[in-house]
Amino acid sequence: MGKLKKILLHEYVLVFLFCLAAIQGPAFSLMDNYDQAGCVDCQTYQGLARFDFNQSPVRRYRPIVPMLASAVYHVLGPVFRRLQPGNFPGDFALSFSFLLINSILLSIWGVLIYRFCKDYGIATVPSLLGLQVMLTCRWTPYIAGTAMVDSLYCVVVALALLGIKEKSNGMTLCAIFLGPFAKEAFIFIAPVIFFFSHINKIKLLGYFVLSGVLVFGFHYVYDRLAGFPPGSGLAADIYHFTYVKENLRKLFSFHGVYDILSNPGLWLIAPLAALWVAPGYKAEVRQRLEWYMLFFLLSILVHMLLSGYLERMFYLTMPLLCMFVALAIDEGRKLYFAPEK
Repeated sequence: MGKLKKILLHEYVLVFLFCLAAIQGPAFSLMDNYDQAGCVDCQTYQGLARFDFNQSPVRRYRPIVPMLASAVYHVLGPVFRRLQPGNFPGDFALSFSFLLINSILLSIWGVLIYRFCKDYGIATVPSLLGLQVMLTCRWTPYIAGTAMVDSLYCVVVALALLGIKEKSNGMTLCAIFLGPFAKEAFIFIAPVIFFFSHINKIKLLGYFVLSGVLVFGFHYVYDRLAGFPPGSGLAADIYHFTYVKENLRKLFSFHGVYDILSNPGLWLIAPLAALWVAPGYKAEVRQRLEWYMLFFLLSILVHMLLSGYLERMFYLTMPLLCMFVALAIDEGRKLYFAPEK
């Protein structure tokens, strides 16, 4: 019991449970009121979870979250069906399985964001308040409450950033080998890892080659078994470049900027206020701003331009958004709530 108590009271376990509690309610509400039958992404991933592999070539090579949801569905499906609301559209047990897996993954994402804030010397309470930027973002319940796979990609992005910041081999290798199976857009995160990771470049190149062999091998086997023409997935990915022109127009429009800034929402008040009232905030920002962050933001811009949803891809910047909001709150704490000597 002593060991169990020690585990449950561990800082990161408490943050995980805090995130899970904050995410579950809004995610369930969205799931209960959102008809996923009208979302082609959700239909693809639910199809994969049912072992129907004749799916969109854009999304069918992202098996991890659907397979985890399928495992939960086949074990706990009968229990979930007894909880089904009377007016729920579709398969409640499968939808709830996705909600459970996505909520857990986004809670892990929350722990990694919290750790990222702490790595930059921010106190515990401001780090938790900075984490609220992610927990209260409108995309969080959507990603958790629908049959989507963005949650795993969020974890991969956080592992990539923490691997660079903490010089962690384990985190970096997890990102390299999980990333391509989470989303093909990981190819735009890979250069950030390659140029800013502490790992020897020759070794890194070998890891990326091995990861690529595994991914393309999986694509080849998948296509052969499902009877798809080779390279159909690659052709579908290339089609995303047709989004660039329209997304550039949207990026510089009022509604485009509004959609992007709706991710942090009113939490933007914290850094804006800190710039006004906390003289040391600018210096703190400059001190913590590192080159890998700027290249990471550039990679997210590429994600945005190739996506159908600018603001959904901007959600991947949450580790930086949360950290700089937490830093602003921490500066305010030092300025107004520091104990008098």
